[in-house]
Amino acid sequence: MVIKGDVLGSATDPEVRTYAGSRTVIGNEQLQKASVRGVDEALQRVPGVKVFDETGTGALPQIAVRGLYESRSGRVQALSDGIPLALAPYGQTGLSLFPVTMATVDRIDVVRGGAAVQYGPNNVGGVINFISKPIPREWQNTVQERTTFNPGGRQLWDTYVGTGGYLTDNFGLQLDLNSINGETGREHSDTDIQNYRLRGQWNIDDDRDLSFGIQHYRADMDLPGALSVRDYKDNPRQSTRPLDNFEGNTDRVWGTYTQQLGAIGPFDSVQFSWTNFAHKSYRNFVVGLPFTPDGTAVTKQDGPRDFKVWGSEPRLSMNIDGDQVSQTWLLGARYVKEDIDYKVDRQSVATGKTTPFRDWQFNDSAKAFYISNAIGLFDNRLTITPGARYENARMDYDDGITGFTNENTSREWLPGLTVGFQASDDWYVYANAQKSLRPPQVTQIVKEGQVGAELAWNYETGVRYTPWDGLRVDMGLYRIDFEDQIVYNGTTDRFVNLGSTRHQGIESEIFWTPQALPALDLHASYAYLDAKQRNGIYKGNDVPFASRNQFSVDGHYRFAEHWSYSLDGLYVSSAYTDAANSVDEDAIASVGRLPAYWLWNTAIERQFKLQDHSVLTASAGISNLFNREYYFRGIDTSPWGRQPAPQRSLTLGLNYQF
Repeated sequence: MVIKGDVLGSATDPEVRTYAGSRTVIGNEQLQKASVRGVDEALQRVPGVKVFDETGTGALPQIAVRGLYESRSGRVQALSDGIPLALAPYGQTGLSLFPVTMATVDRIDVVRGGAAVQYGPNNVGGVINFISKPIPREWQNTVQERTTFNPGGRQLWDTYVGTGGYLTDNFGLQLDLNSINGETGREHSDTDIQNYRLRGQWNIDDDRDLSFGIQHYRADMDLPGALSVRDYKDNPRQSTRPLDNFEGNTDRVWGTYTQQLGAIGPFDSVQFSWTNFAHKSYRNFVVGLPFTPDGTAVTKQDGPRDFKVWGSEPRLSMNIDGDQVSQTWLLGARYVKEDIDYKVDRQSVATGKTTPFRDWQFNDSAKAFYISNAIGLFDNRLTITPGARYENARMDYDDGITGFTNENTSREWLPGLTVGFQASDDWYVYANAQKSLRPPQVTQIVKEGQVGAELAWNYETGVRYTPWDGLRVDMGLYRIDFEDQIVYNGTTDRFVNLGSTRHQGIESEIFWTPQALPALDLHASYAYLDAKQRNGIYKGNDVPFASRNQFSVDGHYRFAEHWSYSLDGLYVSSAYTDAANSVDEDAIASVGRLPAYWLWNTAIERQFKLQDHSVLTASAGISNLFNREYYFRGIDTSPWGRQPAPQRSLTLGLNYQF
């Protein structure tokens, strides 16, 4: 089990089918396709998830869920085996350093609703959990090379070496070494990523076990940036921002101790788990100013940030197996401590003189408590789960330049209710309502006054229909009333809780393996999103970056015993990029509607089973098969202009397991 004693389990197919909320699992078969360039790209097959693919590597993901978007995936709660991935889970929720590479991921569990009680704080759009490959019982070695050939003769090399297994009957280790080097499809795109990780599993005895891990990750990337409209039309592969660069590193450690306590009092079985995690991280974006894409930079700005984070989460799971009613009580608490050094320096390109622009220090401490009870009725065909979460986050701010200090505390109760009903062997029906939040970010407490958390009520209802093993149809409706969003008031020079948006829509998926052709797996998904602003002068306008329609289709066919072929397509409709819903681009292309686009990818694979029981797999894939040119806008350190999306590329791969 990847996440111990929780509402999500290990993301197996039976667990997904009876989960009382919207949920999709991207399996290993999908992730291993040669046409999938990064974990963020793999997410695009999930209804309601939109990706702004900036690099084609997955190193700096831009992910939006149900129209909830902020630069560097700031409104997405991302986990790795249940451990928060954000640099600061409370104070800086964005993924401006993302220590995950695709070679180390077994599957991705995307939970869009129903998990807010246990998983906080940044849970308005749900949870994305990147689940690692399990440690094999017998020792296994893997050597893998994937080479992507990009336009302009640029190659990207993705090298992975993994070795692991059980040294004894009860103690196993897994070592993962992953290196990504080369260039992506544009000028000024040198990339160097190193991901080293050691995980362990110690089954102490029949009742106790300990899982643990340690990781070092670092990245150094040139960022091509956005282009002016003229430069984009002339050559979308060029770069006119030679100063832009990103570098970062993190050292992470985590561990979970689990003990089965047996029967205690009225409970037939009790499980205790205690998770601890810590990381020390650094990241820096260097950028030329002004942001005008075809202008000459007069200032070189760098923004180094250091993070020290520690968290601890004990949890009790207690079961009552009654004749008429079963109960599973879940009680948990979490404490997180964050220390953040936030600096910005600006250097004159002409004179070389450097001036400190910001020198901020933040000390955050957060406490959370949660309780839920899954009540099973009618032989557990009906499950009703009421629950509540309490969040208390304090943030202290100190300006090293001006001497100004501030303290901000937010406290919230977050109730929730989920209902799941196995109406028949074929039909599963669910509904849930949960209150969720996003805490104030540290950059939003640098003015006078108190700022509260951003709050949302999430509502879902849906069905899963499984008439036979080879067919499943999922369909759900949702609504998110997102209130108290933090905005800046220029008149009072303060951040205030005034923003309000409403997100509602339909999400559906079909999984079909025809009985007449069991070697063929088909999948399709569709998402309709109606996201509106609900206050201010632009009340009634679409939420920026929210596409109304998104459709994906993919097929995977196994033939001639050892061959497989896949084809997938994605359609994303147009979206506005500002609150005013401007259709036309302005002079610097900072606003303007993004066009709709279709993408197609294809891949083929051949597996060779050798006499020594080792397996060699060769693969080839083409991403953006028809070389569709499309672009994004508003990407973090290069917000003005057109940000070209990755062009067509060819990936060749070899994987040897022995």
